[in-house]
Amino acid sequence: MAQHDTTAQQKKIRITPLPVIYYSPETRFGFGALVAASFNAANDSLTTASYAQTYILYTANKQYDWGNKLRYYSPQNKFIFDGKFTFTYFPEFYYGIATETPLLKKDTIAYNKLTTELRFYWQVNKNLYAGFAFRQNKIYDVDSPVGGNFIIDQPLGYRGYNLIGLAPALTYESRDSQTYPQKGIFTEVILMPYPKWSESFYGFLNLRIDARKYIPLKIMSDRDVLALQTFININSGDVPFKDMADIGGVNVMRGYYTGYYRYNNLYAFQAEFRAGLWKMIGIDIWVGGALTPNKWYSLGDNSFKPNAGVGLRFMINKEDQLNIRIDQGFGKQQQQGFYLDIAEAY
Repeated sequence: MAQHDTTAQQKKIRITPLPVIYYSPETRFGFGALVAASFNAANDSLTTASYAQTYILYTANKQYDWGNKLRYYSPQNKFIFDGKFTFTYFPEFYYGIATETPLLKKDTIAYNKLTTELRFYWQVNKNLYAGFAFRQNKIYDVDSPVGGNFIIDQPLGYRGYNLIGLAPALTYESRDSQTYPQKGIFTEVILMPYPKWSESFYGFLNLRIDARKYIPLKIMSDRDVLALQTFININSGDVPFKDMADIGGVNVMRGYYTGYYRYNNLYAFQAEFRAGLWKMIGIDIWVGGALTPNKWYSLGDNSFKPNAGVGLRFMINKEDQLNIRIDQGFGKQQQQGFYLDIAEAY
């Protein structure tokens, strides 16, 4: 009997260690190591599998990035904890603030960044959770060439800054998987005030809404799914430049360099068809776009930013359907980006 219990316990945890070769427009090639783990807090059909990841990365742009993240589901999903910690040194391009001609503002900057994000949720009913969120962000040792556009613009926080916020939060969670959802809904709403604690802090109010829906299709294989996402980022007050609602990155609005467009407000939408192609190989096709209004209610202030792309998937963990993701995204003004990463964009 003891032998049986030990074997069952061992099967709860599924660890995937990987050497990492990473690529994005912001980093070019990166190299490092990653360990991903999926596990169940209870041996029942009601408890969603938890997911954890830790990585360390060094890039061709002489950036380094160390991060840890965990999304934990207690037995029968009564409690959810979501945590993320990152430390980065990140030279990158600066493209100005609230401009439709980013290339005219192009400059280089470098900074250190230390970020902690925590979510604590308790179950209200089967899929609805209420709790609170904490976020800390510190940007320091900011450097940019003298006489460049960044120093001329002097955006808020250009010398570095701190943020600490604590807020109530709501989430709706009915996804069937964290690594490759095929059905269900995920929605998170956080209204975060950032008080001006001292001169190194900025005071503003941030609203983030992340809504996703997954629709199983089974056109080419049993893995086929249509994944939809709406992401809203609204700010009011004195928002420092690295916490504005920027476009681009490895998850939302792929195809744009992160911060190519940087405004106070963002409404982004994307639809992605994920399909099995052959054995452990899959394909992705997505379309999306974003609005970047100066005021949250004036949606037509600035031009629409479209994006689209295609991708390949190589499954490295069949039980959790964890994929290596290779994407090529396209945007306007000849923006494009190649991405090599682990797990789905959303």
